[in-house]
Amino acid sequence: MTKVIIIGGGIGGAATALSLYRAGIEPVVYERTKQLREVGAGIALWANATHILKQLGLLAQALEVGCVITNYQFNSQSGKELVNITLDNYELPVIGIHRAKLHQLLWCNVSADKFILGETLERFEHQNNRVVAYFRSGLAVEADALIGADGLHSRVRAAILGLEPPIYRNFQTWRGLTNRVPKDYRPGYIHEFLGRGKAFGFMMLGEEKMYWYAAAKSSIKQSNTPVCFSKQLETMYQDWPRAIPELIAATEPMNILTTDLYDRPPKQPWSQRNITLLGDAAHPMLPTMGQGACTALEDAYVIAQCLQLHTDPSIAFKHYESARFPRTKMIVEQSLHSAKMGELKHPLTVGLRNLVMKIMGSAISNGFKSIHAYRA
Repeated sequence: MTKVIIIGGGIGGAATALSLYRAGIEPVVYERTKQLREVGAGIALWANATHILKQLGLLAQALEVGCVITNYQFNSQSGKELVNITLDNYELPVIGIHRAKLHQLLWCNVSADKFILGETLERFEHQNNRVVAYFRSGLAVEADALIGADGLHSRVRAAILGLEPPIYRNFQTWRGLTNRVPKDYRPGYIHEFLGRGKAFGFMMLGEEKMYWYAAAKSSIKQSNTPVCFSKQLETMYQDWPRAIPELIAATEPMNILTTDLYDRPPKQPWSQRNITLLGDAAHPMLPTMGQGACTALEDAYVIAQCLQLHTDPSIAFKHYESARFPRTKMIVEQSLHSAKMGELKHPLTVGLRNLVMKIMGSAISNGFKSIHAYRA
């Protein structure tokens, strides 16, 4: 049986382990943390991702712990609707789910001995047609192939493509989770509000949990405490529609996470013989299109298919990269373009953007559908 080392046990690594496991390939995941856990509060799984869950036999379980999303509504800062995209016309649902719940669904369906925790990769080397991974603890592991699913600052990527740093895109984001459901919330909706260099959105995740996210243009990376985040956000959004300051005030400061946004220009090759990359290690993208975790799920499923069809991992990884690069390149670029629209701050340019969105509502809706209609 083919044995594959997976570096990184997040959503991408866990999905890869399950996909390989179901394909009759032995995965072993090495995760540097001592616990398998996911942070980040909420996530929307679009139809291209719920297709993968269906293929892996997890869709029914995801629906039990998540919430079906029917509409994606873009609004102006004042709350006027700009575009309302219908999402329930696919053959598969769109689901709002807590990242930790999704992560648990993935790794709980793989034998526990396939996840080795507390191991940090130091280096790897080719030995004939095999690969040997060396860890900080002194552990050395040999396998037929290695997949780097170790995120934005991937050590596997650095070994293949060099130490070029990711690009900071001048945005800071905040994410929160609360039991408070605003009176104006429309069940099944993602409500997103676009302002001057700022945005705010919220949706239901299931289990009566409301997830919200905020983003603001920021040329300086932040290092505030959670209490400062809460006060800062209350000030930033005090004159926005009442549901927004209401959600911020209802969220415990310790339940607010912040992230500075980075991506990388699409670059090949991300494979080197029997070693390849997946998810953020291969194609980190901004969250504006909501496709980071979704494309990692696609990667996981495609890589398993390729390894099933081609017994030589080097050939399998060439086919995998050829299949995935055009799509992920397009989404990385569209996500960056969307973020640049969010950077606009002058009242005239913001007003023009909002007007264009209203006029181009059908085109925007079709653009979303073209991404979500993809089936790996």
